[in-house]
Amino acid sequence: MIEKERHIKELYDLNHRKDKFLNEGFDYENNLVSKIFSNVMFGNPTLNNFMGLLQKNMVWMIESTLVIKNWWNYTVDKHSNHNNN
Repeated sequence: MIEKERHIKELYDLNHRKDKFLNEGFDYENNLVSKIFSNVMFGNPTLNNFMGLLQKNMVWMIESTLVIKNWWNYTVDKHSNHNNN
């Protein structure tokens, strides 16, 4: 998410069109909040909108720690999120 937002969408897609990453793990960018909270909470429209905002913030917190992980590895972009561990 952070890596993709830093670039122009068309150029990012052009540069990464042949990337093949296997075994990415859990798709936390789309499913994090739905796995943590109860389905009853998503029935309320106001709370559902809030959960969407909460989802974005939680994903940003997870991906902001990747800068620390990529700090010493100068061969990859510091905002790259293609780490398996």
